Amino acid sequence: MISNLVTGRQLRAARVLAGLTQQGLANELKVNERAVRFWERKHDRPPTSSPNLRRIEEALQRRGVVCFTTPTPGIRLAEKR
Repeated sequence: MISNLVTGRQLRAARVLAGLTQQGLANELKVNERAVRFWERKHDRPPTSSPNLRRIEEALQRRGVVCFTTPTPGIRLAEKR
């Protein structure tokens, strides 16, 4: 699976849009809050490895946030069904 979460800045924006604190996302992912801070500090680089990216994207999607890479990396609220 290729991740649509490609930068630390994008991760931070997605987390905030999802209404999560760093601690809240860490709790949901069962990681230390320091890991989330580290990932977000990567700014324009991939925040973490593929398995973690998949778990992060799934957590964000459960909160109605979708990550995308085209035309530029970004986030948005998921469309309501």
